[in-house]
Amino acid sequence: MAKAPKSEKVPKAMQETFDRITAITDDFAAHRLNAEYAALIRQATAALCRKRPSPLKTGRDRSWACGISHAIGMANFLFDPSQDPHISASELYAWFGVSSSTGQGKSKQVRDLLDIGQLDPEWCLPSKLGANPMAWLVSVNGLILDARSAPPQVQEQLAAAGIIPYVPNAVEDNPLLAALAPPSPGSRSQGKKPKKTTVINRASDALYVLEVDLIHGPVAESFIQKNPQIARTIEIKGAQTLQALHRILFQAFDREEEHLYEFQVGGEGPDDPECQRYGLVLDGQLDYAGDVTKTSLNALNLMPGDMFGYTFDFGDDWWHVLEVKAIHETAPKGKYPKITHRVGKSPPQYADLD
Repeated sequence: MAKAPKSEKVPKAMQETFDRITAITDDFAAHRLNAEYAALIRQATAALCRKRPSPLKTGRDRSWACGISHAIGMANFLFDPSQDPHISASELYAWFGVSSSTGQGKSKQVRDLLDIGQLDPEWCLPSKLGANPMAWLVSVNGLILDARSAPPQVQEQLAAAGIIPYVPNAVEDNPLLAALAPPSPGSRSQGKKPKKTTVINRASDALYVLEVDLIHGPVAESFIQKNPQIARTIEIKGAQTLQALHRILFQAFDREEEHLYEFQVGGEGPDDPECQRYGLVLDGQLDYAGDVTKTSLNALNLMPGDMFGYTFDFGDDWWHVLEVKAIHETAPKGKYPKITHRVGKSPPQYADLD
């Protein structure tokens, strides 16, 4: 179903509120982001103004401006240092002059009210639509297909109905669309290639026992004094992926909001400059040694005693060190991965450090 185009139209009763908040967000975008972000943030503000009743009727303008900017930033991975533009979440909160708890709280309200998620095509920057896989998925007779593989006439119908952003086969004839579309395979940077290693053959149900220590993150000093060690023990099968490992770690540390992440494996130790990095490979980019959705624990050729790193949220940089405590030939029957031991409480993902 086609979605109604976004606009900046607001009820007369909300015009002043809209103008006050967007004056703040426009200034922020001019200094730290770009015109694309400014327009999308204005459209999100207008959408909130049109809610009945509008949540913007109560609360400080700067808090809402921060929350809306943060919500749109999350949808477009603004807090990932590899992106351009980029800003950390803490820098964003500081610019608006609000605490991290207030900024995150408003952001969650905005995301809930507008149903905004990461890679959400409706709230994706135009320049990122070409690389956003979610913008091209369509349902045909119950099957999910990538519209870019459809015949040109079908693509034209989908674009006319507003189901996909534009006709990808017509990009070369439209300079604007050419600027928005991803580079061709021949021109795309190929990034780093995986290093060749000797493969250690292990059964798919081999059991890895991992001890995970939280080493770095935005944790209040008072929390550290009460929880000098924050560690978890994880059991996971060899055939399970690094994405599955991330998900159990997300659960183990009681986190609430997803962010980008990566694993660092090899070298002289965790986060060695020579290590191999594994992350989410978007739009075929090969900047990582491997894709976490396709790389299994067995593929890492780990041995008992090996240590590797895991970074979650490139804005706040939660960094963990995982040690392989044991590798058993066969996992007992049960559901994996799972958490088997906890040391220390989980620090709040968005603690107020003021």
